[in-house]
Amino acid sequence: MTTYLIKWGLASLIMPALVWIFGRVLNDVLILVFWPGSIALMSLGAEKRPLGDVIYVWGVAIGLNIVLYLVIGLLVYYVMKLVRG
Repeated sequence: MTTYLIKWGLASLIMPALVWIFGRVLNDVLILVFWPGSIALMSLGAEKRPLGDVIYVWGVAIGLNIVLYLVIGLLVYYVMKLVRG
């Protein structure tokens, strides 16, 4: 089960990496669907922020996404285990 959760954890990092690489080219709806933790990025606002604040908020957003994906992964794991018997 550990490798199963590691895969879910790695999958949670795909969307933040794509946003970091491509930025605003990606659709906002697509970002919110696959990276719900990105809502935390709104706290940065439109003005310039110190680099420490930006790194902290990105870390929180990515951390929230990892936790969410792990919870979803556990739910899927146990539902599939129940279905298979």
